[in-house]
Amino acid sequence: MKRILVLGVSVAVFAVALSAQDDAEYKTWMQTVGATAGSLHKNLDAKNAEGAAADAKKLQEIFSYVHEYWMKKDVADAMKFAMNASQGFGSVAEEASASKFEEASATLKTTSANCGGCHTVHREKLPEGGFKIK
Repeated sequence: MKRILVLGVSVAVFAVALSAQDDAEYKTWMQTVGATAGSLHKNLDAKNAEGAAADAKKLQEIFSYVHEYWMKKDVADAMKFAMNASQGFGSVAEEASASKFEEASATLKTTSANCGGCHTVHREKLPEGGFKIK
Protein backbone atom coordinates (compact mmCIF):
# COMPACT_ATOMS: atom_id res chain seq x y z
CA MET A 1 0.00 0.00 0.00
CA LYS A 2 2.84 2.34 0.92
CA ARG A 3 4.53 1.67 -2.44
CA ILE A 4 1.34 2.51 -4.32
CA LEU A 5 1.05 5.79 -2.41
CA VAL A 6 4.70 6.67 -3.11
CA LEU A 7 4.22 5.78 -6.79
CA GLY A 8 1.07 7.88 -7.00
CA VAL A 9 2.76 10.89 -5.42
CA SER A 10 5.77 10.46 -7.71
CA VAL A 11 3.57 10.40 -10.80
CA ALA A 12 1.72 13.51 -9.62
CA VAL A 13 4.96 15.41 -8.98
CA PHE A 14 6.28 14.38 -12.40
CA ALA A 15 3.04 15.53 -14.07
CA VAL A 16 3.22 18.92 -12.34
CA ALA A 17 6.87 19.31 -13.38
CA LEU A 18 6.02 18.48 -17.00
CA SER A 19 3.11 20.91 -16.95
CA ALA A 20 5.35 23.69 -15.66
CA GLN A 21 7.87 22.92 -18.40
CA ASP A 22 5.09 22.99 -21.01
CA ASP A 23 3.85 26.32 -19.64
CA ALA A 24 7.36 27.79 -19.83
CA GLU A 25 7.71 26.60 -23.43
CA TYR A 26 4.29 28.04 -24.22
CA LYS A 27 5.34 31.42 -22.86
CA THR A 28 8.48 31.33 -24.99
CA TRP A 29 6.44 30.45 -28.08
CA MET A 30 4.09 33.36 -27.47
CA GLN A 31 7.03 35.76 -27.10
CA THR A 32 8.46 34.44 -30.36
CA VAL A 33 5.07 34.85 -32.03
CA GLY A 34 4.98 38.54 -31.14
CA ALA A 35 8.43 39.27 -32.55
CA THR A 36 7.94 37.11 -35.65
CA ALA A 37 4.52 38.59 -36.42
CA GLY A 38 6.06 42.07 -36.26
CA SER A 39 8.77 40.97 -38.69
CA LEU A 40 6.16 39.39 -40.96
CA HIS A 41 4.18 42.65 -41.15
CA LYS A 42 7.36 44.58 -42.01
CA ASN A 43 8.39 42.06 -44.65
CA LEU A 44 4.96 42.14 -46.28
CA ASP A 45 4.97 45.95 -46.30
CA ALA A 46 8.47 45.92 -47.85
CA LYS A 47 7.33 43.28 -50.38
CA ASN A 48 10.10 40.97 -49.19
CA ALA A 49 8.73 37.63 -50.37
CA GLU A 50 11.54 35.50 -48.95
CA GLY A 51 11.51 37.15 -45.52
CA ALA A 52 7.72 37.16 -45.25
CA ALA A 53 7.47 33.50 -46.28
CA ALA A 54 10.15 32.51 -43.74
CA ASP A 55 8.35 34.41 -40.96
CA ALA A 56 4.99 32.85 -41.87
CA LYS A 57 6.48 29.35 -41.96
CA LYS A 58 8.02 29.92 -38.54
CA LEU A 59 4.63 31.00 -37.19
CA GLN A 60 2.97 27.99 -38.80
CA GLU A 61 5.41 25.71 -37.00
CA ILE A 62 4.98 27.46 -33.65
CA PHE A 63 1.21 27.14 -33.85
CA SER A 64 1.52 23.43 -34.54
CA TYR A 65 3.32 23.23 -31.17
CA VAL A 66 0.64 25.42 -29.59
CA HIS A 67 -1.98 23.03 -30.96
CA GLU A 68 -0.20 20.09 -29.32
CA TYR A 69 0.01 22.03 -26.03
CA TRP A 70 -3.77 22.59 -25.96
CA MET A 71 -4.41 19.04 -27.15
CA LYS A 72 -2.59 17.72 -24.06
CA LYS A 73 -4.86 19.91 -21.94
CA ASP A 74 -7.93 18.79 -23.92
CA VAL A 75 -9.17 22.34 -24.60
CA ALA A 76 -11.16 22.13 -27.82
CA ASP A 77 -11.59 25.80 -28.65
CA ALA A 78 -7.91 26.57 -28.08
CA MET A 79 -6.93 23.59 -30.26
CA LYS A 80 -9.15 24.99 -33.01
CA PHE A 81 -7.70 28.51 -32.68
CA ALA A 82 -4.17 27.08 -32.90
CA MET A 83 -4.95 24.81 -35.86
CA ASN A 84 -6.63 27.66 -37.73
CA ALA A 85 -3.64 29.90 -37.01
CA SER A 86 -1.18 27.26 -38.21
CA GLN A 87 -3.11 26.69 -41.42
CA GLY A 88 -3.56 30.42 -41.95
CA PHE A 89 0.15 31.14 -41.57
CA GLY A 90 0.79 28.33 -44.05
CA SER A 91 -1.42 30.17 -46.54
CA VAL A 92 0.37 33.45 -45.82
CA ALA A 93 3.69 31.72 -46.55
CA GLU A 94 2.39 30.41 -49.89
CA GLU A 95 0.97 33.78 -50.90
CA ALA A 96 4.11 35.64 -49.87
CA SER A 97 6.30 33.17 -51.77
CA ALA A 98 4.22 33.91 -54.87
CA SER A 99 4.63 37.68 -54.26
CA LYS A 100 0.88 38.02 -53.65
CA PHE A 101 1.42 40.61 -50.93
CA GLU A 102 -2.12 42.03 -50.78
CA GLU A 103 -3.59 38.55 -50.47
CA ALA A 104 -0.97 37.58 -47.87
CA SER A 105 -1.77 40.70 -45.84
CA ALA A 106 -5.50 39.95 -45.97
CA THR A 107 -4.91 36.33 -44.94
CA LEU A 108 -2.63 37.52 -42.13
CA LYS A 109 -5.38 39.79 -40.81
CA THR A 110 -7.90 36.93 -40.81
CA THR A 111 -5.39 34.53 -39.29
CA SER A 112 -4.44 36.96 -36.51
CA ALA A 113 -8.06 36.97 -35.32
CA ASN A 114 -7.37 33.45 -33.97
CA CYS A 115 -4.73 34.91 -31.67
CA GLY A 116 -7.14 37.46 -30.24
CA GLY A 117 -9.90 34.88 -29.85
CA CYS A 118 -7.69 32.56 -27.84
CA HIS A 119 -6.18 35.37 -25.76
CA THR A 120 -9.64 36.61 -24.81
CA VAL A 121 -10.69 33.23 -23.49
CA HIS A 122 -7.48 31.66 -22.21
CA ARG A 123 -5.26 34.30 -20.70
CA GLU A 124 -5.67 36.52 -17.69
CA LYS A 125 -3.92 39.81 -17.07
CA LEU A 126 -2.04 39.82 -13.78
CA PRO A 127 -2.22 42.84 -11.43
CA GLU A 128 1.58 43.07 -11.32
CA GLY A 129 1.79 42.98 -15.13
CA GLY A 130 2.07 40.18 -17.60
CA PHE A 131 -0.37 37.36 -18.16
CA LYS A 132 -1.11 33.85 -17.02
CA ILE A 133 -2.74 31.00 -18.88
CA LYS A 134 -6.25 30.20 -17.70
